[in-house]
Amino acid sequence: MSSDSTAESSIVNTYGIRGFPTRCTNKNPGRPFFRCLTRRKNHLFKWVEDAVYEEVQDALPKIVLLEAELNKEKSDIEDLKGVVTELMEEVVRTKTEVKRCKVMMTILFVIMCVIIIVLVFSLM
Repeated sequence: MSSDSTAESSIVNTYGIRGFPTRCTNKNPGRPFFRCLTRRKNHLFKWVEDAVYEEVQDALPKIVLLEAELNKEKSDIEDLKGVVTELMEEVVRTKTEVKRCKVMMTILFVIMCVIIIVLVFSLM
């Protein structure tokens, strides 16, 4: 089973000539392969499983890097969850403090009113 030159050229463009044998072989009939259409003495030839293996090998370092990046992002998310929790706790504390300040302002206002009333009646 062979592929057209487009499939072959995509492999060549992606990986250069890495892993290509220098000549073709008649062994293993029916085994899938990529080849150029020229069939000349020095034409390109590659077994499909070799091409797939090389793609997997080339992808493994990228997968390791992506996994490390994903783990870092997960760690950052956990850190941000902690920050959000701290901020929510601060909001609750601030709301409590604001309520306490409102109560104190109301008490001070009442005291000031009482003092003003006492002063007004004492001056009469």
